[in-house]
Amino acid sequence: MKPRHNPLLPAAIAFVLGLAACRPVIAIGWNELIIIVLLVAFLLGPLLFRLGRAWSKFQESQKKQQDK
Repeated sequence: MKPRHNPLLPAAIAFVLGLAACRPVIAIGWNELIIIVLLVAFLLGPLLFRLGRAWSKFQESQKKQQDK
C-alpha cells in the first residue's frame, strides 16, 4: 500500500517559512488595499444585492403564508 502524499504540504511549509521570515514577504500599501477592497466590492456586491432581494421576497412570502 503506497503512502498518500498531501499536495498542500509544500505550500503549507512555504507559507509557514514566509511567516517566520524577519521581513514581511507580502507588503501592501494603502493604494493596493483600496484597490483590493474595491475589487471585492465589485465582485461580491451584485451577488449580495441579489441575495438580499431574494431574502426579502422570501420573508414576505413567509409572512403572507402565516397571515392566511
